[in-house]
Parts: sequence; C-alpha cells; structure tokens
Amino acid sequence: MILNPGFFSRKIKTGPPLAIRQGLDIGFINLADVLAFHQKAGKTFAILADSEVQTLKSFTKIQAFLKKFDGWFPCGRCYLVNLYRLRRSERIAGKSGFQLTLDNDVKVPMIAEYAQPILKFLDEESLLYITPLSLPFYRLMLMGVKEITKNILFMTKEELKADFSTASGSAVVVSVLMANFLWQQVNYIRTGSSSPVDGGNVRSLWYLVKPVLSRLDILDETDHYKTLSEQLGEMVSNKILSYHEFGLLEDGKWKVGAFNPHVILMAEKESHFRFLQQMQDLTGASIIATGGQPSTITSEYFTDALKTTLEKAGNPDQITVLSLTDYDPFGWALLDTFMGDLKTFGIKNAQVINLSVPKNFTPEELEMMHYDIEKTHDTPAVMLNKWMKLTNGIDGKPWGMEVDVLMMNKNRVKDLILEAGKPFFKVPSPVPTKLWRDTEMLFDALAERALETLKKQKP
Repeated sequence: MILNPGFFSRKIKTGPPLAIRQGLDIGFINLADVLAFHQKAGKTFAILADSEVQTLKSFTKIQAFLKKFDGWFPCGRCYLVNLYRLRRSERIAGKSGFQLTLDNDVKVPMIAEYAQPILKFLDEESLLYITPLSLPFYRLMLMGVKEITKNILFMTKEELKADFSTASGSAVVVSVLMANFLWQQVNYIRTGSSSPVDGGNVRSLWYLVKPVLSRLDILDETDHYKTLSEQLGEMVSNKILSYHEFGLLEDGKWKVGAFNPHVILMAEKESHFRFLQQMQDLTGASIIATGGQPSTITSEYFTDALKTTLEKAGNPDQITVLSLTDYDPFGWALLDTFMGDLKTFGIKNAQVINLSVPKNFTPEELEMMHYDIEKTHDTPAVMLNKWMKLTNGIDGKPWGMEVDVLMMNKNRVKDLILEAGKPFFKVPSPVPTKLWRDTEMLFDALAERALETLKKQKP
C-alpha cells in the first residue's frame, strides 16, 4: 500500500461530543460520526449516515472549531464535508460543480471553486472521478491509523499522549495505539527491515509494546494483550496485513492432505486430532482440529497452505468440509466461524456436511447422553432460539449432544466420513501413502540410527 502524506492523520474513531437539539432537550453525538455539516434557513445540521440533526453551535462556529481537525473542508458556502468519508465524486450534469458521495450513499453538492484545497489534501489532479478508497484503507481509517514518523516504541510519554489521547486529552485510546503500532511495524518490514518477532508468536509483539504502556502508567488497567490480539486479528481479517509478514510461528493442529486436499475433515476438539490423522492416512483429506473457536492465525496459515496445494492440483471447483462439532448453538457458531474464515482467506466455494447431528447418534445415546441447553444457563436466549429454528434441537427439545459421545465409537465415525466423503474423494480410499504413519516410522528409524551412532562413540 502507498499512503499519501498525512492520509491517516485524524483519529476517526474518537472525537469530541457535539451538542444537538432533540425537541426541547439537548443531546450529544460524536464528531467522528458526522459525514458533513449543512446550513439552511439560518440553522445548522449535522449529516449522519442515516439522518440529519440540528446542532446548537452555528455554522460559523463549527467551521472555526473544525480547523483543528484534519480532513474537514468546505465544499460550498453552506457545506462542510468530512473527506475521510468520501467514496467518490462526479460532475453534476449540465453544471460546473460536482457531487460528492459519502458513506451510506450520502450525497453532497460541491462548487468547483472549492476544489483546490480538497485536491491537495487527496493528492489528486482532478475531481472528475475519484475512485472509492480501497477497503483496507477504509478499515485503517476506522481503526484510527494515521501517519506516525517516529517509532512508537521510542516515543516519550508526552508524545504518546499527544498522538493517541482522546480529543479532551483525558485518556490514551489503547486500541488506536495498538493499531498504529502494528501498522507501523509491518510497514518497516515491507520496506526491507527484518521482522523484530520473526519465529515468535503474538505474545512476542506484546512484549515489544508492553514497555510503551508501562511508560504511560496504564499497564495494569486492563488486559491490553487482548486488545493487541483483537486489533491484529481485525487487521488480518480485513486484509490490511498478515501474520506471515511478521514471521510468526503457528502450532495449530492441521495438515493439508496429499491426495484429496479439497476435502477437509474438521474437528472442534484437539483431543480428536489423532483420529483425524488416522483418517488422513485412510482418505488423503486435509485435517484440522480448531480447539474451540478457530484462531485467526491458524485459519490464515491453514488456508494459505491449502490454497498452495489446490493450485498445484488444478483448483477443484468445490471444497467440502466434513465437520465434527458439538451439536449445540456454540458448536454451530464455531462451524460458522470456520467457514467464514475459509472465505475471508480466499476459499470462496465451500460446502459443509455436519456429521454430529441427531440421526448419527443411537436412540439410546440421544435419550441418555443429551444435556438440556436451557438448564446450563450459558447460552443466550437469542442464540438458542436461532439454533432451534435451524435444527429443531432433538425432537423439538432444546437438547444438545457432545461430539465426544459420537466419538466413543470411532468405527462409526470412520464409516460416516467414508460415506459422506465418497462422492468428493478424487482418489478412492484407502490412498497409497500414509502421511501420519509413515512420518512416525521415519522418526523412529532416525532415532534408531542416532542411537547406533551414539553407541559407537568412545567413552
């Protein structure tokens, strides 16, 4: 990505409160939510994504106030526009002016005489047509990313407060600081610097930025490692950067199949990974055990490796996921997340066949091994109701089944996989090479050779 100078110099997500009229009462909105201001009939209105509200301050006072904020420009005698919400511009038919289209398709007229400062800010030569900002750029703005010339890791306490505090200066916005830290570090890497955390993990990034929060005396306020992880995950999901760029290691339980990589055997629990390895030896399918909600880094690494293999194999039209998750709302939500991650990271055409459904349990198991989801009190009512509409629970009752019950009879699960996967396996089961078994045998043989060499050494 190439950023225009000063392109992200405004903190989009934070802004001062703006007083508005609500009938006879006074309310407040956040300046960051305003797309434009408009004066008409002596009154001033703030244009939001879905409405207009009258402000208490006059148009003249608001215009003077906005001079301290980057990105606000007049586009006519009665309009002030937030250029960070600009999506496109085009000439108005038969007139000399332009029409600016902001977020949510909000349209604002612009007089041609006001163009020059706006063009300079956008680093464009013409307003005849400005293409929409790319989605990664847009997401960066929403996260408050801006151009920081000094390495954040070496900024003083005063510098950090100046760049990352709320408009009132009362507190540092840690989420914005973290997003800028990550963006800055990945750009250092993209311009040729080595990754400072190559071979590490997400916590390695935390150890780098931890002294910064200590310098601000906010290290013990909350779980800021979680904030860093969430910001990193959001930036990866929005294709702003990737875990690979940082050189982070990922020790997830997965392996792309050699013979039928386009079929994915997915389990919710890591304890079932050994069984998946055995099934990979039998079918040549790809395997992954998410260990609960799949982490973004595991999804990225697994999907990248899968795409590489699929490209070499001729990119099959359909990816099929055979899933083994708990039969309850959280198990289905986990599966939705996994399927969404596949799409996010480039697997567009994927279907799922859930194997842990009531028809695959015995009547005795359903009767004796179910649990009442309502009585566990850990499932939100809205989530449970949605799941019941989709699945009907078990005979219309809000009962769930642990996938471990299905896995008590592994031969049954093996048969379910072979039957469900048969239409999709290009290489019939059993496949020629046993990846897991042969790898184990290779390590055993290497250990034996090493032992023989050790015995030959003189005391």
